Amino acid sequence: MIAIRFGVSGLIVIPFIFYYKPWKTLTVLRAIVYSVLLGPIYMLFVFSGFIYAPAAHSAVFFNGFLPFLTLLISLIWLKEKISKLQALSVILILLGAFLILTDGAKLNIELSWLGDLFFLIAGCLFAIYLVVSRAWNITIPELIFCTAFLNFLIYIPFWLLFLPKDFSEISDFDLVLQLVFQGVVPNLIGLLLVTTAVKTIGSASTSAFLAGVPATASILSLFILGEYLGMFGWFGIIFITPGILLLALMENRKKTS
Repeated sequence: MIAIRFGVSGLIVIPFIFYYKPWKTLTVLRAIVYSVLLGPIYMLFVFSGFIYAPAAHSAVFFNGFLPFLTLLISLIWLKEKISKLQALSVILILLGAFLILTDGAKLNIELSWLGDLFFLIAGCLFAIYLVVSRAWNITIPELIFCTAFLNFLIYIPFWLLFLPKDFSEISDFDLVLQLVFQGVVPNLIGLLLVTTAVKTIGSASTSAFLAGVPATASILSLFILGEYLGMFGWFGIIFITPGILLLALMENRKKTS
């Protein structure tokens, strides 16, 4: 999965890399930081989390914790104070995410703690990227150079030489689906949208909207799959929505003041 993600995206961006030459505006330190934060190590934690914990747990321990982690990192690194309204927003988002999670499945920390820990570590790396990309004002060419191309150059030779490459148990449909999705959507389209959002509305607001994933998935499941929400699910959406809006409004007020 990691090879697919960086292999496909790395090949796609080669023409753009040589056209824009983003290495001219990057320091070695920043190139390393950008590449590591969303590189193979980050993906290893994400995919390992899905092995050891239910997929629903990622909504809480990754997306749900993002606003809290982003504000905490901003406080420690950028010395940005956390207001009472921001703290309230994070509490509402976390509470809503837990309610949605418990609506669909019993939260079993004892059996899935390792996967949940992996999701938290991945969330920390992603939150650091959100703060760093805003603080260092990363450009789109720099982003695709570091996250897609450099990781392609580093990981693919290592994968070819040392790691398993057996695709025999994967159907052609599943392989093509993952090549298209993993190779294009998260590592190119997703990161471009997230980075643009950070530049426009700030890292805290972006992380807040990403924390809305469990609520959005629950609503889509209602219309697409016919999976109806229980009482906890609806209460979760009720808590998450004002939390996201409040955090976004606070960030916008901070930018305009």
